[in-house]
Order: sequence, then structure tokens, then C-alpha cells
Amino acid sequence: MSSAPRYLRAPDSAPPSVPPNARGEVALGPSIVVRLLAAQNLLLGELRRGLGPDLSLARFDLLMQLLREDGQTLATLSRKMLVTAGNLTGLVDRAERDGVVERRPDPNDRRLTRVFLTPAGDALARKAQERHSALAEELVGPLDRRDREALRHLLGRLRESLETHGRKESR
Repeated sequence: MSSAPRYLRAPDSAPPSVPPNARGEVALGPSIVVRLLAAQNLLLGELRRGLGPDLSLARFDLLMQLLREDGQTLATLSRKMLVTAGNLTGLVDRAERDGVVERRPDPNDRRLTRVFLTPAGDALARKAQERHSALAEELVGPLDRRDREALRHLLGRLRESLETHGRKESR
């Protein structure tokens, strides 16, 4: 039996829902997508547990976006976080109520409102970033360095391919 945690062990065969191709081989595309989705679900569960009950993944994402670039507009945050404007408004409302962000009018365009981390929000974001980094290392730690580098490279190539595919589809 493998010493890797259950969430890192992949089954040796494709799930029954993945049909073989015309040559009787397992179709790799569906198998890869199924494994990526299963890994995503497991990773999200581990991240939720690891960040703790007081920090949702949505709030973590908001804090990380603002830590990277403070003072973004709600529209920009909505695009980067892939959430609707309505969901983001509620998320920012709650974060503002809790004292971790504040809204300020844009000094150059009165129609815009920008979102900034408060000092308490900045401290929370930095602490969460450290926890996330440690947790990420723990989760991929069972893979040796060469496998982690290869996985990172392949996932980057897949992301680029998907971004290109998405641009072609939207034309």
C-alpha cells in the first residue's frame, strides 16, 4: 500500500464513467479532467479546513487580491475573483463590517469606489497568506521536488491552452 495520503493517490484505472476510445484504450482527456476535478475538490476541502472556520475561501481570495493590488474597484475584483457583482458586494459588505476592508471614493472618478485593506485586514491577509503557503507545501509535500516542478509546469501549460481555447471560443 502506498504511503502517500489518500487524497494524493490516484486510482490505477479510469472510473467506469470514462469510456474507452475506438482502440479500446482509456480516453485520456476525460480521465485527466475527472482527476483534476477530484483533486480540486479535495484541495478545496483541505484549504477550507486549513484556513479555519473564521476565514472562508471567498474572503481569503478577496484579501489576497487586495494584498497583491490594494485599492481595486468592485468591477475589477469581480472579474479577478470570478464572482458576480452581487456576491462580491455582499462579501465586501461583511468584510467592511468586520473591519478588514474599507471602501473609498476614487479621487479621479466620482462614479467609482475602490476597496482597500485596513491595517487589521492587512495583518489578517499576511497571516492567511503564510498559513496558505504552509498548507500548500504540506499538501504537495508527499510529491518529490521533481514531480512538483513537472506538475507545476504541466498545469501552467494546461492553463495557457485553456485560456487560448477560451479566447478562440469567444470570437
